[in-house]
Amino acid sequence: MRYVYNNSPFYKKLLEPYKDNFSNYNIFNFQELPFTTKDDLRNEDLDMLSQPINRNAYFYETTGTTGKATPCPRNMIDVISSNVTISMAYKDLFQSVFGDEKPVVGIFGPTELHSFGDTLTNVCDNLGFCSVKAWPYSPVVGFPKTLEVMKKLKINALMCTPGLSMTLFKAAQKYGYDIEKDFDVRMLMVTGEMCTEPMVRNIESIWGAKVFNFLYGSQEALVISVCDRNNRMHIFPHNYIYEVVDPVTGEFRGFTGEGELVVTMLNPGGKPLIRYRTGDMVRIYEPEGDSPIPSNVIEIIGRVKDRIEINGRNYAASEFEETIMANINKCLGYQIFIDNVDGVDEIEIKIEMLTKNDESEESAVNIEQMFKNKLGIKAKVAYSDELSPVIYTGALVSWKAARIVDRRKKSEGDMEKDSAQRIIENKVIRTE
Repeated sequence: MRYVYNNSPFYKKLLEPYKDNFSNYNIFNFQELPFTTKDDLRNEDLDMLSQPINRNAYFYETTGTTGKATPCPRNMIDVISSNVTISMAYKDLFQSVFGDEKPVVGIFGPTELHSFGDTLTNVCDNLGFCSVKAWPYSPVVGFPKTLEVMKKLKINALMCTPGLSMTLFKAAQKYGYDIEKDFDVRMLMVTGEMCTEPMVRNIESIWGAKVFNFLYGSQEALVISVCDRNNRMHIFPHNYIYEVVDPVTGEFRGFTGEGELVVTMLNPGGKPLIRYRTGDMVRIYEPEGDSPIPSNVIEIIGRVKDRIEINGRNYAASEFEETIMANINKCLGYQIFIDNVDGVDEIEIKIEMLTKNDESEESAVNIEQMFKNKLGIKAKVAYSDELSPVIYTGALVSWKAARIVDRRKKSEGDMEKDSAQRIIENKVIRTE
């Protein structure tokens, strides 16, 4: 607290009423301090920083797809404290798939003003792996070149978003590649958007490779958790204080349990945040049995904004995805349409499968029954030959903007929906 109070113009103002009591705060009573919000980051801009730009090692920004981009500089304390922890966790994860073999790792994510490429390249360096940075959506690289490099170098592991894993597979089919003969992909590490356990299994069925939902974090708060070899995500208690609060009232619920995640960054970096409301719904609990990583487990349920109200009840995004994906494999995507019929909310789910042979009427009926019995929602499932590419914009915008078409209300003025549509119109998401 003293560090940010003395160095950040924003926290100088925010914490002024508390400055005489800094030495009396601990993790059990600092909940009386105010939150830091995403609006604070947008409004305060460079005044959030605790170090001037020239004393940082890297400068990144949030994407700005859903509002003003915010600065996310990192100094070497940030980089080392985060990346060393990630590297130690992933050493065991890679060994669980490759043993002593050193894989070639494809880092297929954004690099310009984004930490994805730098962070994961550094992790690969720490582990002694060759890494290949290629952003398929970049006009300089594109899917044809990415696929060519994957085949030529026999890339063994891919780091990308769940959506990109789907579009990459579709592009491979489009350009005539044989997934089994032409590639040697044995592991995918996905991040950047919600990915439930059923979706992990589904991606495994498409690629025939082991899939890990391998990290959770953000540009502004860095990497907050990583997965173990059992695909369980764990927190970093040496880098953060984790709180769970009521997503509506902000009331403190504890250090475990279910609610909105609030983090306090403990390292004196370029832009440490105090009681930062992430906007993400999580579930935190103690690990069971002989866990490869001893810290608490964290499950990402979805964004607070991604909750959906159906017939007066709020549902988490994960509830929808888990129900759709529970008993199907080889699915390339889904989209949900909400209507109100005679005063009752109903949904239609369109699903795109890998091939026509993968479409099962029995599976469709099972999904409808699960929505009725588990969630109390009337649903109709239909298969689609090709869904809108907007479903793959989740990592750039939000799950809700990518997956939900709510016909009960007008979409004009919905910033996230508009942003997703612009991404499609500008052909950011494509397989060319």
